[in-house]
Amino acid sequence: MPVFDENGKQITNNEEFPKMKDPEETGSFKPARKRFPILPAALGLIALIFVIVAIVYMVKASALEQEVAILNKAKAQLASAETKLQEMTKENNKARAELSQAKNEIDTLKAKNQALEDQLAKQKKAAAAATKKEAKPAPKKTPPKRP
Repeated sequence: MPVFDENGKQITNNEEFPKMKDPEETGSFKPARKRFPILPAALGLIALIFVIVAIVYMVKASALEQEVAILNKAKAQLASAETKLQEMTKENNKARAELSQAKNEIDTLKAKNQALEDQLAKQKKAAAAATKKEAKPAPKKTPPKRP
């Protein structure tokens, strides 16, 4: 298969590589780079910014969801603590009522005891007074008269 150079001449097998012309010699200088497309680059940059912003908001949203889950757990714990507190308050009120009832019973028993002690003291006084009245002094024995 024959090999051709850039001018279209056939290259013989004696030459290893085809000779290329310098672009300055030919006069048709082609830029090595094509013109950079600004519009697609700008749109790509805007899309990249939107993606970054979306990722940031997704991270924030997931963090907020985690905080909401933690707050819901704390709310449930608070509700259970409130119910326990209400139950303990009821038990406290019951204990106070029983205590006040016991105090009232003690006061009534003390009053009854005092009344009984007063009554016993009166009976002892009356009995002592009765025994004094009943116990007449023994007649004095007069010694026999001596003449």
